[in-house]
Amino acid sequence: MRKFKTRRPRALRFRLLLIVAGALLLMAALAPKANAQNVLVYFNFEDATLGGPPDFTSDVVGAPDFNPGGGLVLTTITTNATNFAAVAGFLLNRTAGDIDTANPGLAGGFRTTPADNGSYIQFGLNATAFSNMSLSFAYTTAGNGFNTVQLFYSTDGGLNFTPGPSAPMLTGGQPHLVTLAVPVGADHQANLVLRLVFNGGTSMGNNLQTIIDNIQLVGVPEPTTVAGGLLGLLGLCWHQRRRIRLILPRCGFLRSRRA
Repeated sequence: MRKFKTRRPRALRFRLLLIVAGALLLMAALAPKANAQNVLVYFNFEDATLGGPPDFTSDVVGAPDFNPGGGLVLTTITTNATNFAAVAGFLLNRTAGDIDTANPGLAGGFRTTPADNGSYIQFGLNATAFSNMSLSFAYTTAGNGFNTVQLFYSTDGGLNFTPGPSAPMLTGGQPHLVTLAVPVGADHQANLVLRLVFNGGTSMGNNLQTIIDNIQLVGVPEPTTVAGGLLGLLGLCWHQRRRIRLILPRCGFLRSRRA
C-alpha cells in the first residue's frame, strides 16, 4: 500500500521571498504619496464681473466647476469688509491645471482706510483627514494699503479663534506671495475655520489699495490612510502564501514511500 507524504519544496521558500519582496517594493512606491500635498481649497476669483462683487466661492475638481486645478472642498469666503470689488488679478499662485486661464483674470480688491484695519476674509472646511496644512495667496498692495496679515483659526466653527503666524505685506506694483503655516492645532478638525486679518492701512480715500488673488490651502493626507492600504496589501500577500501551500502538493510536489 502506498502512502503519500507532502514535502515543502525549496522553491516554495523562494516564492514566498519574492512575494514579500514585491510587497516591500510596493510599500516603497506608495509611501512617498503619504507626504504629497493636496489642494484642499482654491479661490481664483474668476467667476465674477469686473467692478462687481468678487467671486467668493471656491473652485473644485468636481461639480459644479469640474476644474482640474481646483480644490477638494467647496466652500465660501465670508468677510467683515465693507468696501470691496472684483478687480484685475494676476497669475502668481495659480494652481497647475486651472482651466480659468484669463490673463490677468480677476481678483478681490479691498479699501484700506484706518477704519478698515482689522478687515478679515475667512472660510470653513472639514479637515478631519488632513494635517501639515499651509495657506498661501498672491497680492499687491499700494503704499497706503494693508501692510500686515495674520492667520487665525477656529476649531468650533468660528465661535472662538486662536492666533497663528503673521507676515508683512510688501508694497509696490508687482505681485508678491504670502505663505503661512497653519498651526498643528488645526489638524484633523471637522469644524475648522481659517481667517486672514489685515492691518496697517492708511488710505484716506475709497480706492481699493490691496488686491488678493489665488488663495490656496494645501494639506497632507493622514498617514494612517496609506498605512491601512499597506496592511491590506500584506494581508493579501499572506493569503497568497496560504494558497501556494495548498496548490503545490497538487502539482506533483509529492513523494511516495512504501508502507
